[in-house]
Amino acid sequence: MPVAKLRIGAHPQNEKVGNMLAEKTVKVLEKMGAKDIKTSIGPYPPQNLQAGGCRFGNDPATSVLDKNCRAHEVPNLYITDGSFMPTGGSVPYTWTIYANAFRVADVIKRRLGEA
Repeated sequence: MPVAKLRIGAHPQNEKVGNMLAEKTVKVLEKMGAKDIKTSIGPYPPQNLQAGGCRFGNDPATSVLDKNCRAHEVPNLYITDGSFMPTGGSVPYTWTIYANAFRVADVIKRRLGEA
């Protein structure tokens, strides 16, 4: 029986993206007049939002979902939680999940309208 393969740990890209976002945020805050800005970036995504379990892409050999978060192998299965994203970049991505869910809902509505 096939089982899931789990990797526990942070991907180096998470910290890189987190630092890039922190640097941009500091610049914006400085332009707004903020002083004595401190940042703290860790490589791990927020504990309550996991990402990457069902990555999306064009190739079924390297991704579970297509660009519309529809499973390559199950035509009626759409996944709209955080698992479609390869990483959260060490920042909360709740709004990205919401926005994608609404986008996918529109795709599903269009698909049902064609049926």
